[in-house]
Amino acid sequence: MRLEDIRKIIEESTNDDWNHIGCWGHGAGPSFHNQWERWGTFGGDELDKWALDLDSHGNTLVYRENVALTISWGITVAKDMTPDWNTFPDNGPVDYQVGDVFWNGALVDRYYLTAVDGGRVILPVPKPIYEKTDGKTTVARFEVTRVHRAFARLVDKAEPSESFDRYYEDAGFVTIDNHS
Repeated sequence: MRLEDIRKIIEESTNDDWNHIGCWGHGAGPSFHNQWERWGTFGGDELDKWALDLDSHGNTLVYRENVALTISWGITVAKDMTPDWNTFPDNGPVDYQVGDVFWNGALVDRYYLTAVDGGRVILPVPKPIYEKTDGKTTVARFEVTRVHRAFARLVDKAEPSESFDRYYEDAGFVTIDNHS
């Protein structure tokens, strides 16, 4: 299967086309898509104290028509972010997470997501487009590709949430054509 075929499935499918598996909470079990991180404090020439942390995707979607295609999300990649576009009532710092697309267990695509307004909705992390006017650089708009928008919408709709489309529009995101 080609990557463009996978992206087309994501864009054209609905949540009824996917089987949602929650991988967090009591008795849910792991997603088997993990991130290990070793960290420590330096003391002398070696790490004085160290720890090994495990983070795991908290949810998985399996495409019902071909189970070789799966989506998992939830591993945090940046904490306490304050994006300019987050003007929702509960606009405290947010964490960015990755949403991964797998084909036969191989990572083939990745999208960045964030839960906003107190976790009421999951939105894509947009790409800021800058413009320079009178010697001052400002953000002209926040762009999201069609497939990134469709991906975030599938993830958001996997569990009960607020209105993705309303939040997406209120954030002021501009949807653009996909690119390689």
